[in-house]
Amino acid sequence: MNDNTLFARIDRIAGLAWGVHRPFREYIHRLADGHVAVHDGAQMLESGETLFPLDVESAAPRELPFAGSLEFRGHQGMMAVTVAHPRLQREGERWWLTIADPFEPGARMSIVEVVFQDDATGITRLTESGTDLFMGNYTDSTVFDPIRIVWKEKDAHK
Repeated sequence: MNDNTLFARIDRIAGLAWGVHRPFREYIHRLADGHVAVHDGAQMLESGETLFPLDVESAAPRELPFAGSLEFRGHQGMMAVTVAHPRLQREGERWWLTIADPFEPGARMSIVEVVFQDDATGITRLTESGTDLFMGNYTDSTVFDPIRIVWKEKDAHK
């Protein structure tokens, strides 16, 4: 997908839906103290995905910012993974999903590379920096859940 396909229609984008990684979600749900929560406008969908609404006011060339955060916790607080304020960012011909870096305030962390299949769906693979977010439990290039651009006109009923 090129910039024109996505950015020319920014007013028609409702948000970004992403389930992160199904095996990880299932693991959290099996924990006695496992907890998943959304904040700042993000919503849990029946599909297991989290919907992060488009943050139109923060949009910039070659990036689409989304609002909200998704938090996974377990092991008496020893495990905490937060996906906050995701952005789709384009560098050259490649797309990345970045988040607010939980280890370096004010910085961004690229967690997955995105390869778009069409104007709505992208396959994701964990980046080297993304492995840190998951405490090294997944290797670089592990396939994560696909992302989905939620279009207002196509997905209003979902």
